[in-house]
Amino acid sequence: MLKSLSFFVILLTEDIKEGPSPGAGHGFTNNATLGGIKEGSSPGVGHGFTNNAALGGIKEGPSPGAGHGFTNGETLGGIKEGPSPGVGHGFTNNAALGGIKEGSSPGVGHGFTNGGTFGGIKEGPSPGVGHGFTNGGTFGGIKEGPSPGGGHGFTNSETLGGIKEGPSPGVGNGFTNSAALGGIKEGSSPGVGHGFTNSGTFGGIKEGPSPGGGHGLTNSEILGGIKEGPSPGVGNGLTNSETLGGIKEGSSPGVGHSFTNSETLGGIKEGPSPGVGNGFTNSAALGGIKEGPNPWCWKWVHQQCSTRRN
Repeated sequence: MLKSLSFFVILLTEDIKEGPSPGAGHGFTNNATLGGIKEGSSPGVGHGFTNNAALGGIKEGPSPGAGHGFTNGETLGGIKEGPSPGVGHGFTNNAALGGIKEGSSPGVGHGFTNGGTFGGIKEGPSPGVGHGFTNGGTFGGIKEGPSPGGGHGFTNSETLGGIKEGPSPGVGNGFTNSAALGGIKEGSSPGVGHGFTNSGTFGGIKEGPSPGGGHGLTNSEILGGIKEGPSPGVGNGLTNSETLGGIKEGSSPGVGHSFTNSETLGGIKEGPSPGVGNGFTNSAALGGIKEGPNPWCWKWVHQQCSTRRN
């Protein structure tokens, strides 16, 4: 090796081919294009040495595959040590990968990852018999348990706005209490729990199992009143808002009584629709009042209805 390097130092600008052609002698090549020394008979019974910035390291040993390959270049970011192929250990500690992969290839070692990119540690043999721990700002919580699906998933992040707790998939309880959702969804997934919503966005509360067996209560300025009863359509609709200008009471559609007492409409229309009551006219805007029987006022709105008639 030292003798060969001495040729490299002395004859920087020349190329030397030594030995008969082809292939029974020794071939020495010291050229900037190759950037190193090839020593041995051609083909393939000698040793190949290459130390060039392009390769970033040294390949030492006979070709093919009985020697050891050492690579320590910024491109690869670490050292690969052992015979080729696959009986050595691979060590990688580079900012690009963000950690160390240690063990024989493939798959009998342990993989440890603690880099800002992943934000946590994956520990255990590959694949899938260890435990996965994730506690990074990107995910916003911890996933703990074997992969796949026998552990518990805990998520408490502003991104998700609550906590999902229980095994995956679908036999645990889902709790959500975030301004984004505006309430709490509680119960197993899917559809056997109760849904509670009390947010300015929705303007009220939806309570009961999903779908459609509960009662919908709405008391918001956006909707202008209260809709009470099961969904759909067998309850009573009560509206008492300046937007609508009065109260509509009764089942939907059309078998109840209509009460209107608002400056917008300018009077009162009371009685069944259409037209079987008595007509009174005493208003500036409409010029009167339509008054008729009212056999259908509920107890909890009776006083309100009576007050409006008075």
